[in-house]
Amino acid sequence: MQSQSHFHRQMQQVKEDLLKMAGLSETAVIQASQALAELDVALADQVIAGDRRIDLMQNEIEERCITLLATQQPVAVDLRFLSAVIKITSHVERMGDQAVNLADRVKILAELPEGEMPSVLLLMCKIAQEMHKECLDAFAQENVGLATAVRHRDDELDEFNRDFLEEMIAEMTCEERFLRRGVELILASRHLERIGDEATNIAEEVVYLVEGRIIRHSSDEVAVGPL
Repeated sequence: MQSQSHFHRQMQQVKEDLLKMAGLSETAVIQASQALAELDVALADQVIAGDRRIDLMQNEIEERCITLLATQQPVAVDLRFLSAVIKITSHVERMGDQAVNLADRVKILAELPEGEMPSVLLLMCKIAQEMHKECLDAFAQENVGLATAVRHRDDELDEFNRDFLEEMIAEMTCEERFLRRGVELILASRHLERIGDEATNIAEEVVYLVEGRIIRHSSDEVAVGPL
């Protein structure tokens, strides 16, 4: 009983560390979005510099999960938890990477002729930030309803990304001088869309953790499960 209690304390520590890592990633996304809105190169550099800590935390958490899998031989929900955490840490790290990519766009845009930041892009920043927060709230609370809401929001972000791409291509076709700036804005839009994708991946892992259903690459109606 004491050994089992110690095991669950270790799993709780893993969860807390993952949420700390997620907090760093969330801050990176918020700061990168602010840097984009204001073309703040110093803030963009801060995002880039902070990514190393997120990477190291990913390694630490995954190594601890693998050790628990190897030494404790968990079953049922405990096994699902450790499996989900390993995948979620990867998605969180990738969201941090996308924040760095967005910061890189800021540094380039700051050197180009000034232009108004498209309102759609700023709206995408807001949605990406909200999805980041909500998918990790869903994990912390083991809330399938919130996870499902995050998955549905991804369609909204994807649609904005498609519309923005068409708008930028039209502007770039009409004004050649806008070409380089347009390319960088399209890339920024893509980075935000990818943050939404990773948030959706995390939401799908929450469903797996709570219900044992694998809904990746399938609709809810035909999802595999329970496991």
